[in-house]
Amino acid sequence: MLKQLYWTYGLVILIGTIASCRYPASDPGPIDGGNDTTVPNKPDTVIVDTIPAKNPDSSLANTARFGADKIFTDINLKTSEGVFDTATDYRGKATSLKFKFVAPNNDTLQYRPFVLMVHEGAFIFGDLDNEMGMARGLAQRGYAAASINYRLGFNGASETFACGGSGQDAVRAVYRAVQDTYAAIHYFVDRAEEFGIDTRQIMLAGSSAGAITVTALVYMNEADFEALAPGITKALGRLDPQAEDSPFRVRALLTQMGYGIFRSEYMNASNAMPTVFFQRIGDNVLPYYGGTFLSCPTYPGMVGAKVASDQLKKFKIPLELNFENLEGHHLSYPEEYVVGRYAGFMKRLWSQNPRQITNNGYKTVEDVRLR
Repeated sequence: MLKQLYWTYGLVILIGTIASCRYPASDPGPIDGGNDTTVPNKPDTVIVDTIPAKNPDSSLANTARFGADKIFTDINLKTSEGVFDTATDYRGKATSLKFKFVAPNNDTLQYRPFVLMVHEGAFIFGDLDNEMGMARGLAQRGYAAASINYRLGFNGASETFACGGSGQDAVRAVYRAVQDTYAAIHYFVDRAEEFGIDTRQIMLAGSSAGAITVTALVYMNEADFEALAPGITKALGRLDPQAEDSPFRVRALLTQMGYGIFRSEYMNASNAMPTVFFQRIGDNVLPYYGGTFLSCPTYPGMVGAKVASDQLKKFKIPLELNFENLEGHHLSYPEEYVVGRYAGFMKRLWSQNPRQITNNGYKTVEDVRLR
């Protein structure tokens, strides 16, 4: 046994030394076989992650929990709140970053799949309470969920006019939001026993600006941000200051009220993430096809749900694209419907039923079973 451990340790060092890849190497595969759809939390390094999930995919698939149906009533949920970090905002002011956590109370399942939710607001306004309705809906289906605040604001931008800043200041706002989201993930992962979460079954959920944030966390590294805003890492520090600590795995992105990624080229066959999208074709804040960040002409380019979903199709990654052929940023879907689609997507993923589904409003127009 000791010889095997030495051999494994040497192999890990060898891989880390000779590999010169921007993204992590492929895992040996998920616990239940099939394509690995997870992404490690250190996008700039090579990781051989041998720590299994507390709940194998098969156990999550073969339970009444985690699907579209509610299992727990609201009275059976427990909510807690606190501060996960303190960070300096764009004005140099110390900001307490708060969270609210909700999960079934007196739960018989010790470690629950965990959904971390990031709110909307153009990186200028908004609050964690905006996501708590969906967080409670997920908890009623058996998940543990938390909504977080992150640092808001950037020079020149206001709630009434988001386009008054520079492109680099706008990118810095995204960078700070990603830093804060990393800090929140590590906070919960370090307290996995206290919160009862499975650190290898984490989903990141974001609305509008939150969708940009969780997408950037999965697909962008410091070099990508430096290309958009030179000097950003020196000014703001590391993207994930705890990258060497408290490892975790993200299984999927759950996004609504728009979507945005600065460049579709960040997505490739080795890092492509199962994703749910909800966006209007006529979104006037985040482009459904291609445009600019927050639709501001002087801000960096950005692509939306259509382009990103086409990339996932190319790489044969499970996805669900929900679009409305309507104008405007805000969706017509009820919050409860969105939560049900999120849960149904994860249930399919865990059940080894990978699909690429496109819905026009409430009508399915494409449903492809991946092989």
